[in-house]
Amino acid sequence: MKKIRIPFLSKLRWPHIDLDLSKPAHRWKFLLGLAALGVVGVALAIGGVQGYAYSESTEFCGTVCHSMYPQLERHDQSAHANVECTTCHVGPGAAAFVQSKIDGTRQLVATVFDNYARPIKSPVKNLRPAREICEGCHTPTSFTDNIIKVNRHYDDDAENTPYENTLILKMGGLNVLTGERRGIHWHVASEVDYIALDDQRQVMAWVGVKQPDGSLKEYFSRDLLNMAQTNFVEKARASGELRTLDCIDCHNRTAHYIPYPEQVVDQAMLHNLISPDLPFIHKNASDLLNEKYASSDEAFAAIDKLAEKYASSPKDEVEQAVKTLKDIYTITNFPDMNLDWKSNPNNERHNPTLGCFRCHDGNHVSRDAKGNEEVISVKCNLCHTVPITGRGSELVVEAPVIVGSVPATHADFSWTVTHQYASSDELDSCADCHGRSFCSNQACHNLKHPADMAFTHPQSYAESGGQVCYTCHQNVTCARCHPGGIIEKP
Repeated sequence: MKKIRIPFLSKLRWPHIDLDLSKPAHRWKFLLGLAALGVVGVALAIGGVQGYAYSESTEFCGTVCHSMYPQLERHDQSAHANVECTTCHVGPGAAAFVQSKIDGTRQLVATVFDNYARPIKSPVKNLRPAREICEGCHTPTSFTDNIIKVNRHYDDDAENTPYENTLILKMGGLNVLTGERRGIHWHVASEVDYIALDDQRQVMAWVGVKQPDGSLKEYFSRDLLNMAQTNFVEKARASGELRTLDCIDCHNRTAHYIPYPEQVVDQAMLHNLISPDLPFIHKNASDLLNEKYASSDEAFAAIDKLAEKYASSPKDEVEQAVKTLKDIYTITNFPDMNLDWKSNPNNERHNPTLGCFRCHDGNHVSRDAKGNEEVISVKCNLCHTVPITGRGSELVVEAPVIVGSVPATHADFSWTVTHQYASSDELDSCADCHGRSFCSNQACHNLKHPADMAFTHPQSYAESGGQVCYTCHQNVTCARCHPGGIIEKP
């Protein structure tokens, strides 16, 4: 057989190896070489394992590979602080691991060339289904008990008057013994699909709920239904735009939530990090944190000016307030990444963003062949009791629990909005169940707008990252207090 010659290899001067294991010197050299090779192999194996473990760590994800330090900061402040990033964002399975490394390579290139999005986007469609991730630790069958929730707030008056909202969260879920589905976690104990019109999933065009008999009840946005625009569902299903509702559709900021200014100032005052004795401090502190700053230095300079307003107040309290506000700003605002509490709406609640009211707005309608309509309920007490509020010296310490049937008027979900027009005779009996302070309920009635809001809100909404007017102009937020409307829809 003819030998194959490779020109450049034939010109190489190969070393002559003379190995005779019968000679002691050769044996020692051979064994020494094997030992050295073994040591190097073990070192590489250990290094590889350690390198792999480090590449899967929260520190690597948040600081080394790409600019995720805001997410890391919020992760460290969350209830998931001890959960590694990859546990949720990658999860188990070889396919997910390979896909994550491919994505990581893309992100590394974006970091090198500094062309990644600011803020970094977190589309739900790129996440693995929550039933594969979240339900590894949380299962809907475990959410059965109610939770008493007490929220402390402070007014914007000179005295920073404290008030508390006490309510019962109806956690619910699936009762495996009875098969009953109820409460907040009815949503994940049932099969619900939806179609959203925007990337942040704030505008719902369609909701489908699987019924016990296997049929599908469809709820369309009333505007689309009135325009006979209902033929998009199958197209959305085919293109992958139809999504099955899971944990992340409500708990979308669970490990990276940025509290809104009033909320974080409330907490700081509750723990006396900001003294409630400083006049108007709740309003002034919230206003400072609500401002948009080009940099942290600019924000700190504005916060430093707070001391001028309180020149006659105790110096130590003022200095503590200034320091606390700077600390709060540092962990809630990231101007170089264009990220703050407004960047990503938190769907876990319905204030200050839509949250629950994306679907429970009274304007998602199921219409049968006879023209009969059924809307997705907006009954507040499906998920929680109506908050009971105490103010100042009358903070709630005992909240009544109502047992028995509710009045006939309450059976209509619209009572939540229309009760303000009830007659005095109808209102006389309210205190029998709700208590005398109920109608001064700050949780429902503390909505405030600037005097020129009707003229300025489009610009402020656009500056906050809003994409479409329809987010608000679907008779959700405004119609809660203004059922007659203020101005015509755009």
